[in-house]
Amino acid sequence: MNGERHLPDIRDRQDVERLVGAFYDDVLGDPLIGRFFTEVARVDMAAHLPVMADFWESALLSPGVYRRNALRAHRALHAESPLRAEHFDRWLELWSAVVRRRHAGPVSERAVAKAHAVARALLHNTTGEGRAARPDPGPVLVTIESSAGHRRTGPGRPRPGGEG
Repeated sequence: MNGERHLPDIRDRQDVERLVGAFYDDVLGDPLIGRFFTEVARVDMAAHLPVMADFWESALLSPGVYRRNALRAHRALHAESPLRAEHFDRWLELWSAVVRRRHAGPVSERAVAKAHAVARALLHNTTGEGRAARPDPGPVLVTIESSAGHRRTGPGRPRPGGEG
């Protein structure tokens, strides 16, 4: 194995609970986002950890375990102390690091991908940020083959036998 250690994938509720616990150990001590949990929301971690384990178990292993509204809680938090993109970025950074430190495999990768989707959705739905503007498609260039095989290219050129 050349000094590499094999990490297990996330397999069951116990793995999820340990992962969530390790994550919140990092979060609570984080200088950027820890205060949202300790000072702003004053989260009761004994009550919060099982709820977060339900969320991640639902997202990764057993759909339907989590039956709450995560958006409502984040909107209330944002109303009390505004959340910004950097807060969600830090949350993602910590989550991804903890997942990759403890696990490897398809479920673990799904945990990181799901976290990105959740962070984007919460950022957009709490702050209005995070939804990329649709790029301007610019001019459209159309190439038309005439019946004689000659190519006519360019914007505004009429279509053969019809309107432009």
